[in-house]
Amino acid sequence: MARPWPIDTSLYSVLPPASSLKDVSDAEKKMSSQSMNQLNILVGHEDFTIASKAADALDSAFRGDARLESVNYRVSGESMGEIADFTYKYRYSLLDDSFVSTLESDSLGSSRAREAALQRIYGAFGFSDMSHLEEDPYLLGAQAFDRFTLQSPLTSSNRLNLKDGRLVVSDSGRTYILWSAKLSPDAAGFANDEHILAKMETELEAIKSKFPGLAIAKSGVPFHSYESSKNAQKEITWISTVSIVLVLFLLLALFRTFLPIAGALFSIAFAIMAALAATWTLFGEIHIFTFVFGTSIIGVSIDYAIHFFTDWRYSKSNPDGRLVRKRILKGILLGFMTTELGYVALLVTPFPLLRQMAVFSLSGPARALLTILLLFPILPKTQRTGNSTVLDAISKFAHIYDRYATLKKPAKVLIPVALCAMFLPGLVQLKIHTDLRNLYTMSDSLKQSEMLAGRLLDFGSTGNYFIIKGSSAEEVLQKEEAFRIALDQAKSDSVFRQYLSVSYFVPSLKKQTAHLETVKNRLQADSEEFTRELGFESDSSFRASLSSYTPFTPEGEFPPDWKKLLQMLWIGEVDGAYYSAILPLHVHDAQKLSSLAQKADGVVFIDKMPEINQSLTHLSIISLVLVGLTDVLVFIIFIFVYNVREAFQVVRIPVCASLIVASLFGYLGIDFNFFAIVGIILTLGIGIDYSLFFHEGSSHSSTTALAVTLSAATTILSFGTLAVSHFSPVSIFGLSIFIGILSSFVLSPLAQRRP
Repeated sequence: MARPWPIDTSLYSVLPPASSLKDVSDAEKKMSSQSMNQLNILVGHEDFTIASKAADALDSAFRGDARLESVNYRVSGESMGEIADFTYKYRYSLLDDSFVSTLESDSLGSSRAREAALQRIYGAFGFSDMSHLEEDPYLLGAQAFDRFTLQSPLTSSNRLNLKDGRLVVSDSGRTYILWSAKLSPDAAGFANDEHILAKMETELEAIKSKFPGLAIAKSGVPFHSYESSKNAQKEITWISTVSIVLVLFLLLALFRTFLPIAGALFSIAFAIMAALAATWTLFGEIHIFTFVFGTSIIGVSIDYAIHFFTDWRYSKSNPDGRLVRKRILKGILLGFMTTELGYVALLVTPFPLLRQMAVFSLSGPARALLTILLLFPILPKTQRTGNSTVLDAISKFAHIYDRYATLKKPAKVLIPVALCAMFLPGLVQLKIHTDLRNLYTMSDSLKQSEMLAGRLLDFGSTGNYFIIKGSSAEEVLQKEEAFRIALDQAKSDSVFRQYLSVSYFVPSLKKQTAHLETVKNRLQADSEEFTRELGFESDSSFRASLSSYTPFTPEGEFPPDWKKLLQMLWIGEVDGAYYSAILPLHVHDAQKLSSLAQKADGVVFIDKMPEINQSLTHLSIISLVLVGLTDVLVFIIFIFVYNVREAFQVVRIPVCASLIVASLFGYLGIDFNFFAIVGIILTLGIGIDYSLFFHEGSSHSSTTALAVTLSAATTILSFGTLAVSHFSPVSIFGLSIFIGILSSFVLSPLAQRRP
């Protein structure tokens, strides 16, 4: 059944396309997504019988589960027979290049082919299938079968062997059995109680309890996504619960009535529903990270509500809702405008996720503003209640800054200069960089499991690969074959140990046709004599097989084991072009691989991690520049609303707060990454409200100071507490918000109007 509210939980879609890969970005995304849902589990024991029973138990627990797209466990004799039948059917296309070259260039090539066939037929260790000998007297089908079973790069790139119908590997006295699966796209999301990996954890623990001494190794991106999202959700839920309770307690203690709390919650709920509706309408889905960023509308909405109810509850003039609206209207409207302009800047970034976040955040505050303007003004007058001691104490906070205004000019200049001198070294040390490897730390148990699985499988994939682009499938295969000449040389030079390519398993039609012609030209000449030597009346069956032969393409039917491999390597058609991937294994020098791609036509080398890090860093800088330009625009607008001096008083507060955040990150040696910059964006959007409230509320500074204090406190409790999270992106985001909002709060009284 289709979900009425589609939510994108894919971690991959969070990442922007690398700038240098624009030409193949969609194909690269398709290639990566095909491998993101693959997982491997190795079950090992000193007794192979016990390991087999444990692996059988694992397989029976998940075989047929709809959340798994495929399961690979037993290798049946039937599957080997399917490969043998396939290689026989397409034997002329799948011959080894060296064999064909010998036929073509060596005058004794046909004689060598006869000798090799006779050795297979009459040799002491000949195990070739003789059932097609009349049609295939030179046993070319057997040659092709050996090439793809005994000499395949897939076979030579790992330690796996076949035993009792299972893929096994021996290590440290244990025999490990491989069980692998691919999650269905619907199952590969964030952790929840119904996630298949939750069931898998439970089943594996039960199997370990049932079979003492069992060793289990897990490997695959899904395990990391599940672990990180599970831990992050658990932490964020706990932190958020504590924060909400503290915020509610704080508001109840100060207002001593549920009406302001109910009004604030209604404003927030209205804003969130509007944001969800707008995002789903425009994008058709919403990413889970949009929720995280979009919680900024909670901070904005509750700020508006707090500002309204503080004046309504604590003002000495005992105003009704309409009078409160009139007094705070200008400050709220200007704050709304500046916040929205900041989000509008994100709409032009070259990153779909940021644009979705901007739409979500743009829609919410508008509805919160309507609540303040249309609903809250109907409230009647109320008696001034509450803790006057708290109000007096907070009002003194605002009046402390009056002393700064009375200082003489040298002192008023010296203090800002001293502060700048204090924070300047931090800015100099600041490093604007995003490294995904620093944003996730796997648990010790999963790290050990990955290390064991890596040693056992020894597959050698480092995440680097080539993408080949062409206007047709045939062009892609021909480009692969041309590029493989350079790859074979690099392999000889020990740049890497082995590689996998589509064209090894599916040669181009040009190559298949050339091989067929070589066999016709070189072997038909003496095939009559050779078939009679083998006891057949004529070579008519052999000649008929040559004349009726039909080549095959990547879109054809393949044995199941080949099909799974080709699904990983053959990307196929994307937006009118065709793509494939070549996967180097056990790479020793990735830089040399990159230089090989630069020299080849239609070949791009993918080194994903540095590319994504570079793109995120570039995107972060773009976002900062756009937000900075927005602040300049806001300053210009404020000049017309106020004057140059007053505009500067208001705008300098969030700008200085943002510089303080950057400086402290520099001092602490923390990378100023994408998530820290998102915190800066929210600091600029929310922090300017504080300075505006103080500037517009100078005539009733006590209630303004209380409103700003409550707003800052609720924002820090809601977002700043995320800094204690062990999940790095959340922690960095929370730390940036905490420093920025706290700095904005401390500096905001400087925006008050002075006589």
